[in-house]
Amino acid sequence: MPISRILFLAGALVALSHLANEWVAAPLPWGPVWKAAGIVLLGLYAFSRGTWLVGVALLLCAAGDVFLELDGWFVAGMAAFGLGHVAYIGCFIGWMRALGYNKRDLPVALFVVVISTALLVWFFPNMGSLMIPGILYQAIITGMVATALVAVAPMTARLGAVVFMISDSLIALELYKGIDVIPGSVWLTYALAQIMIAWGLSRPYPRAPKSAEPTRT
Repeated sequence: MPISRILFLAGALVALSHLANEWVAAPLPWGPVWKAAGIVLLGLYAFSRGTWLVGVALLLCAAGDVFLELDGWFVAGMAAFGLGHVAYIGCFIGWMRALGYNKRDLPVALFVVVISTALLVWFFPNMGSLMIPGILYQAIITGMVATALVAVAPMTARLGAVVFMISDSLIALELYKGIDVIPGSVWLTYALAQIMIAWGLSRPYPRAPKSAEPTRT
């Protein structure tokens, strides 16, 4: 079995296994190490496939996973994830440059922007000291998902971007509104999102056929 496939399978399994930490509650430093390990392996998988920007995005997210587990580092965690999303935006733009964009899904992307804005308005009164970083992060991840939706990119990665936003929305419900979500739902959606994005984007940008149009309708 190729080493890249081994890295992907190991990363996916380790990432999904961290769901058990909802009940195990591994102490420092093992909890953060376990949390980040699967995402790091997925990042190594991306590097092994020659898609360095995907790998950088995954490693930034892994750093964010660790920061979120440390007292006083929450904003640093948000910043790391925000930079990871910027890297993902670069990945999807690369696919757009290679194959064009999908005009058919522009309404879906606009719908995501509207829903995200509505959520932000709802969260706004409860954001407190996280108002500025929270607004910036919401804008970045919304931009990432909208870019993914309009890019002619692997469907697995595009769906992964949407699932990533669902995971973050569950966190925001707890963080800003104090609404309890289903135990494990945040990590499960997050891990699945990263697995789907890593699998979908970890391949070289294809070349569009000479006869192909630069956009898809």
